[in-house]
Amino acid sequence: MIKTSAMFSAHAIHVLLRNTLIFFIILFIGLFAWLSLGIEIDTFKFSKYRVEGLYLKLDKKLILKADKVVIPQRKENPSFDHASETLESIKYVLTFFEHIDLKEIHFNNNILGIYYLDNIIQLSSNDYLIRGNIHREGKMLKGTVPILQLKKYNITMRGEFSYDLHEDILESKGKFLFQKAAGDFLAIKDRDTIGFSIKSDTFTDLRSIIDQFPMSEGVKSWVVDKVQAKSYKLLSLSGKGDIKDKAFKMDMETLRGEVLFSDVRIDFKEGVAPVLASSFILSYSDDKGLLFDLDKPRYLGKNLDGSTVSIVNLRDDNTTLNLNLKLHTAHDEKVQKLLQAYAIDIPVLQKRGKVDASLDISIGLKSDDKHFATDVNFTKGIVQIQNVSLPIESGSLHYENGFITLKQVRLQNEYYAGILNGKLDLKKKKITSFFDAEYIEIGEKDERFIDLKKQKIPFTLSYEKGLHVEVPKFALSFMHKGKGYALTVKDLNKVKPYLSDTFPIEEGGEVYVTTNDFEKYDFKGVLKRSSCFLYEKNNVCEARVPFQGDASASDVNFYAFDKRLHFNKVKSRINIHNLNIDLKKFLATERTKSKKSKKKKSTYSVVILGKKSNLRYGDYSLITDSYDVEIQPNGDIKAIGSTDGDIIKFTKKKDVLSLQALRIKDKVLHPLIDFEGLQHGRYSITKKGNPEKIMKGEIIIEGGVMKDFKAYNNTLAFINTIPALATLHKPGYSDEGFVITSGVIDYRMIGRSKIIFDSIYIKGDSATIVGKGELDLEKKTINVELAIQIARELGKALGSIPLVGYILVGKDKSLTVGLQITGTLEKPNVSVSAAKDILSYPLELIKRTIESPAQLLAPEK
Repeated sequence: MIKTSAMFSAHAIHVLLRNTLIFFIILFIGLFAWLSLGIEIDTFKFSKYRVEGLYLKLDKKLILKADKVVIPQRKENPSFDHASETLESIKYVLTFFEHIDLKEIHFNNNILGIYYLDNIIQLSSNDYLIRGNIHREGKMLKGTVPILQLKKYNITMRGEFSYDLHEDILESKGKFLFQKAAGDFLAIKDRDTIGFSIKSDTFTDLRSIIDQFPMSEGVKSWVVDKVQAKSYKLLSLSGKGDIKDKAFKMDMETLRGEVLFSDVRIDFKEGVAPVLASSFILSYSDDKGLLFDLDKPRYLGKNLDGSTVSIVNLRDDNTTLNLNLKLHTAHDEKVQKLLQAYAIDIPVLQKRGKVDASLDISIGLKSDDKHFATDVNFTKGIVQIQNVSLPIESGSLHYENGFITLKQVRLQNEYYAGILNGKLDLKKKKITSFFDAEYIEIGEKDERFIDLKKQKIPFTLSYEKGLHVEVPKFALSFMHKGKGYALTVKDLNKVKPYLSDTFPIEEGGEVYVTTNDFEKYDFKGVLKRSSCFLYEKNNVCEARVPFQGDASASDVNFYAFDKRLHFNKVKSRINIHNLNIDLKKFLATERTKSKKSKKKKSTYSVVILGKKSNLRYGDYSLITDSYDVEIQPNGDIKAIGSTDGDIIKFTKKKDVLSLQALRIKDKVLHPLIDFEGLQHGRYSITKKGNPEKIMKGEIIIEGGVMKDFKAYNNTLAFINTIPALATLHKPGYSDEGFVITSGVIDYRMIGRSKIIFDSIYIKGDSATIVGKGELDLEKKTINVELAIQIARELGKALGSIPLVGYILVGKDKSLTVGLQITGTLEKPNVSVSAAKDILSYPLELIKRTIESPAQLLAPEK
């Protein structure tokens, strides 16, 4: 618009001078004879020309004055060719006129004025005012212009020019005031080429200048509305063009400009805090368009160094605003709000560290086209995705078209390290990714709960309704909703290879863990085991262990079997109710864990308190109402139990076991010795030794009955075949069992292979049984020798009869029978043994068998 105005002004000046000179030259020719005296005419008309208040005089040069001049309009397009013609017209003015004062020239719907005196020329109109000193020096026309005003655009200029009349080279320079901006200009016209350069001083009102230029509303909005500064300075504006077909054509490729904006505020988006910058340079070039080069931009105090704004394709319909924001800060709530203003919702918050991020936004200023892209390069820090903290070492994030791509994001802390890659669908709010794990180590350094190395772990993460992570490879899911977090492992077999051997997973199971604060945890699930140390009353091994509990940094409570088992870590105590435990298997499990663990051995004892629970140790079972077991850190055991007042003590020191039971009932005795042939009565038992080598034991019997085992039944059947022993049927050795008054049995157990009876002494009402022998548990055979001594009253009838072979009679007329039980435990054989073999029997039988032969040989008195 200003360029057009300048063109019209040059044209108007040329036409004005040309037409005025033509008219007055004609007038001069007609009135030449009277000019020396001076001519005054009130009104003069010629064709369409009219002059009022005319004064014309010729001295050395012409003097021309008029109050009003009317010049007819000519239809001719303005052209920059008239610039040289205008100067040619001025040349004639300088040659022929001494003084010109034309107050009003009506021309082209405008009122103009011309004043010339002493080489000073002033041209005025409704649109402009020009005053200058013009003189000729040979072929050069030179002048100074103290004032040139384009009134419509509030432009005032002053300067000087020189024009080579022969070479057609015009050079002008000076100062200008455009609206409220002042500066310098330089222009050179060399034949048909015009070049110019402009610069300004600092000014504060840019809008009034921009309003003078034709510009799309989108571009104008960014230049003067969204971008505001306290001051501006045109550093340079330069270009060149050519005059072709009587018109000036700008060479846009040569147009360059730079404007300095100081103390800047940029409102990128409504509702978003502005970006502030100390300054920036707005530069223009044809290839790059408008470029905003920001100096130290800050968004809410955040570093945006390197950020740029550009507007490209200014001369076509594809005019586009390009924003490139560089972020050198944490990717926090402030940055997130900036991205959300452009509908970019990246669910990532950085709690520690910084990122180098680039936000690229393209917006069509003449169309509805929009494009958004973001690149984030992470440095070491902590990043949070939906309240899940990730320790990032490096990596990048790219957003485009509603998708976020995670590239080579390295995660590392004391628990895990690896590379994360994946893609996030913002519309579905779902991440499909995989983690290339170098290691995952959870637990103390010397005892890892999870120990995984060199594994690729695919997973999905959705956050539409809370946070939900699925890891199919491990049958694992993690959920966060509201204030709660939940971890589920549906198949522990899938994570078993990566868990510590100390964790009690044998055949799998499942677990469900919840927490609200990552300080206290609740858990429940099922463990499946092949080996077990817990039993129900029917001796069924509990291989399926339903459990629940809670855990914190300071304590753990573990419950199983509907809380019939409870372990408390702080008290190091296991409470068992209505459930049985095998201590040997329990210790074996603990030993296995301890051997595999690098953790320093515990200095605390484990206490097991049982109620309505039986206690086992391998082949030994304690039937108790309650018990108290202390397992010391070295594996030693102290245990005491009771049943209906019966007390049983059990200890283990290193490999040595010791068992003591005082006057216990038969139901307590039977599982201790794995033998039910002794019934009723009371029994005291001691046992000590290494179960893998030799255990020595003693059983003291008080009352009761011996019956209902195969060796006894076969012995009874054998006695029935011997008439001399028929008296044994009554009252002691019969189908009702052998009634015992007292007895002592000393024995040794050789590992699990043999039981050696060193001595057997059982005293009954009708007989006394002594003997020795062994049971081979591996071969399941028996070899026991017994001597049965009938009471004195029963033997009197036979006392005077000399007996040989398997029957001996003592001095007191008692009768002793030698028996041997051999064969298998399922089919024992009973036979008589020779008297000489009985001589080796222990206790009183030995004494009696020694005395009996002497009595038989002695003569009668």
